[in-house]
Amino acid sequence: MNEFVVPALAPRATASPTGGGGRRVYVETYGCQMNAYDSQAILGRLGAAGFTQVADHLAADLVLINTCSVREHAEHRVISRVGELRRQREQAGLPAAVLGICGCMAERLQDDLTRRKHRIDLVVGVDRYGELPRLVAELFGGRDDPQPIVATGHDRDVHYVAPPELYPTNSSHLVTIHKGCDYKCTYCIVPYTRGPQSEKPPSVILAEIGAIVAAGGREVTLLGQNVTAYRWRDGLDFAGLLAEVARIDGLERIRFLTGHPCDLRPHLMDLIGREPKVCPWLHVPAQSGSDRVLKRMKRLYRRADYLAMVAYARRAIPEVTFSSDFIVGFPGETADDFAQTLSLIEEVRYDTIFTFKYSERPGVPAARLGDDVPLAEKKRRLAALIARQSAIWSEVAAAQVGQVWLAVVEEPARRPAGHWRLRTASNRKVIAPLTEPTPGELRRVRIIGWRASAFLGDPVA
Repeated sequence: MNEFVVPALAPRATASPTGGGGRRVYVETYGCQMNAYDSQAILGRLGAAGFTQVADHLAADLVLINTCSVREHAEHRVISRVGELRRQREQAGLPAAVLGICGCMAERLQDDLTRRKHRIDLVVGVDRYGELPRLVAELFGGRDDPQPIVATGHDRDVHYVAPPELYPTNSSHLVTIHKGCDYKCTYCIVPYTRGPQSEKPPSVILAEIGAIVAAGGREVTLLGQNVTAYRWRDGLDFAGLLAEVARIDGLERIRFLTGHPCDLRPHLMDLIGREPKVCPWLHVPAQSGSDRVLKRMKRLYRRADYLAMVAYARRAIPEVTFSSDFIVGFPGETADDFAQTLSLIEEVRYDTIFTFKYSERPGVPAARLGDDVPLAEKKRRLAALIARQSAIWSEVAAAQVGQVWLAVVEEPARRPAGHWRLRTASNRKVIAPLTEPTPGELRRVRIIGWRASAFLGDPVA
């Protein structure tokens, strides 16, 4: 899934304090959309306990950093951020806030995080957010023990529901439908930090989305590490769940990520193609175009299988678009292996790819292979992959000029003034000047050009 950093949301007061004592909380999120959803669930739990959310950590009594361990760089950023937060408070002459690390880093690095050099008060893993109000109350109540409080370990029966009032106001909302992963790709830390795959019950998912719609939401994005692998006890698979979600009155659009190539089966693609509420956008990481590398990654498919999936999707789903993830410099990747990745993106012609240099994660099977591609070569391959995709995208984008699309209004564009960002069902971003738009409404736009990954449009009556 896509990686990003999310600061705390706008300040929001809670209605009936039940234990937070009027204290204020700031949450900063590192990682993917699932981390963002978890942060919303955390804020919901703390809000119910009487905490008020603030947008500036200097105004907070409790500072929580929700973390990601997918790549080493993400972990380094969090450790640096901890020191930065402490220094900024000291420079402002403020007392130290209670500082906690939540999420994947808490699971993977709890022993390191509890060392006093980090000055962390609380370490809470991905299945322990429900304990936060009690743990925080213990810290604010005063403790003689100088050691941080630690709550980690997996529980398959724990699933979170983030309250609708904590979602953004553009009518689009995240909903996790399962957690963890059973695929165990050789490079991936997720099965260790988030545990085995465990499904949220369909009744809970449907009730959660129903509450979102009742609160004004019109679009949801279903989330899972391999969302398409969803399977409930009675045999309900992801296609069946999509059909159930699509029956919710008032819901207009359904997106999902991340899909796994092994799970994009014909009956699922047929359902996507015939159900108008399901958006025709597939984010399906390929990771490599080389069969030899895919086998070493334990991706469980071959290049030909991936291309067959793409071909079937294009027949079954009108206007389908694709995005993908790729890793360069995986152990043993040769120049020929990399050339096959370049040829794969030429053949598929993605709208977007997310590219990464291989980052060894301690304890995963790929760590035993040896990181044998020099860093300079990884950087060269990454630059070459990005350049090739940029050239492909320019050709794809140029072919869209003159078309009229229906797109949902999301939020004001950063520039130019008076322009708004819209998104089509096929996940294409459009920047256009709009008069009195309402986030969540549909507008028609004529494509007049493109800039970077966004199209430029003019409104059409």
